[in-house]
Amino acid sequence: MATSSASSLPAGSQPQARKKAKINRFDSPWLNAKFIVGLCMVGSVMLMGVVGQLFWRVELSYPASSPLNLPPVWVRDISGAPDQGTGAPVTGGPTASAATPVAGTPLATPAATKGGTSMTGGNPFAKPTAQAGGTSLTGDNPLTRPTAQATAVGAPKPRFVGVAAASRFGEPTWEHPLGTESNGRDMLAVLLVGAPRSLYIGLIAATIGMFIGIILGFTAGFMGGWVDAVIRTISDSVVVIPALAVLIVIGAYVKTINIESMALLLALFAWPAPTRFIRAQVLSMRERGYVNMARISGASSFDIMFKEMMPNMLPYLAASYTGNVSGAILAATSLEVLGLGPTRIPTLGMTIFYAIRAAAILRGMWWWWGIPIAALVVVFSGLFLMTTGLDEIANPRLRGRKKAAAA
Repeated sequence: MATSSASSLPAGSQPQARKKAKINRFDSPWLNAKFIVGLCMVGSVMLMGVVGQLFWRVELSYPASSPLNLPPVWVRDISGAPDQGTGAPVTGGPTASAATPVAGTPLATPAATKGGTSMTGGNPFAKPTAQAGGTSLTGDNPLTRPTAQATAVGAPKPRFVGVAAASRFGEPTWEHPLGTESNGRDMLAVLLVGAPRSLYIGLIAATIGMFIGIILGFTAGFMGGWVDAVIRTISDSVVVIPALAVLIVIGAYVKTINIESMALLLALFAWPAPTRFIRAQVLSMRERGYVNMARISGASSFDIMFKEMMPNMLPYLAASYTGNVSGAILAATSLEVLGLGPTRIPTLGMTIFYAIRAAAILRGMWWWWGIPIAALVVVFSGLFLMTTGLDEIANPRLRGRKKAAAA
């Protein structure tokens, strides 16, 4: 049958088909595009804390280490040029220009007075008259057209309001390319320090939860009986507990929270889901031929579980691990946004908390909360791609469907 099908192909296409078959013969399922891209995204975040210290000062992530409220460098500074959108000047004092309001009332028309200044307040709606010598202290009529006046000593220069950079922010500088926030932290330093630490919290919590889940899941699925009943009942009971609410209560009572303590808090609720999934996989594998052969040969239960069955489940365990890391980072970020994270250590969640507390959204400081959110999107996207790729690696049916769709 194979000979007839090969002979039915055109003569020019037979070498190409043989070449393709030869390449597929050495193709590894671990060379998955989604897995590789996701691994590169997560790996780049992990390397930020190591490589970032070589080209940037991470000490700028401490409070009061940088100027306040500087926008990123790509925001054009228009504090000394006319605005392209409105062209409306914002003045800080009187100038010699006829179009610039005076120092008293911004819309008043001053008039020269004679023999001193008026202390009565006058009529604010009356048109001022020219008087020799002195100025009126009443503020005059706020609805009249301003006239020229001499520049006051030390009066600030007019500034212009723009869409990209407002007069309340400082001038962007390459010394702080991603800008600064109201606590005096450099956003690039916060990103280099906070992103790896947020990922570090998720890795610790997921590792502890996955380790407990592997032990309990393999034990429950392979041993069965009352051991399975006890472990299954405990894991099912913990799964229904609202983990975030309990973590909020615990975090409110813990006075000092660091990265390790937060990871331990998250690990308290990170083991039930892996336990249930691993138990289900072990139940489907314990009656297979190689497991029965290991039993007949006299292998111990520990060897059968962790030397015979576990190597065949490595892609599935890796996919479950990346999913747990994503869930742990999401839980940690949720606690930090509520102010229950490590206050002395910059993380992405705590940066968002400080931005919310300082009303950064209303003040237009989008770089304060936008940069941490963008970093979290990169982390979650990378972990999702890794989980999807590992799922395709562990499930040959998904690979077969993908090849059939590509054909």
